[in-house]
Amino acid sequence: MLINDVESIVGLSKKSIRYYEEMGLIAPERNSNNGYRFYNEMNLRQLKIIKFLRELGVPVQELKKVMKNEISLRECIESRLIKIAQERRNYERVTLLCQKILDANESLDTIEIDQYFQSMNVLNKEGFTMRKNEQEHKKQINGAIFSSIGFCAFFGLLASLLIFAQTQEPMPWILFVFLESFFVVPILIVPKILINRIKEIKKGEIDEASKY
Repeated sequence: MLINDVESIVGLSKKSIRYYEEMGLIAPERNSNNGYRFYNEMNLRQLKIIKFLRELGVPVQELKKVMKNEISLRECIESRLIKIAQERRNYERVTLLCQKILDANESLDTIEIDQYFQSMNVLNKEGFTMRKNEQEHKKQINGAIFSSIGFCAFFGLLASLLIFAQTQEPMPWILFVFLESFFVVPILIVPKILINRIKEIKKGEIDEASKY
């Protein structure tokens, strides 16, 4: 099956599928005639395992060891359970911190910020934060938006220059429309690409390449 079929069945984006291929986690065959990747049932099973373990929070580097039998699935899950237990303890500490604020009926004027600030700093030093993913995703979304705006502005400028040139030294209309389409069509496609990109970011599908 082709990558579009795999994307639909497994629920991973093409970007993620190709990333896992680059990491050596899957090795689809290629059609010698057109160069298209062909994914067999084994590749499909591998991708389902990969997605399942990633949903459990297993880092790609550790996932790679599992897929290459450098560590067993049991060892991987046991390691993840230890980390989940630590994360649970951290969330419990944050929950108690929030509850303490409510129980004390704190306000901006009365809150003893130093003690709460110190408690949160201890968690931060242990590598725990409640806003890391949100900040990273916001940064990635802004980057995608600005890149799209820059792309559209550049191609829009080229399209405008071509129109201006047409007013000065007219060329055959068929040729003009043909050349203009090279600049206009990409601009029309950008919104769809941007929407898909933002969906990938919100779903965390690009985190593999940027965090692991």
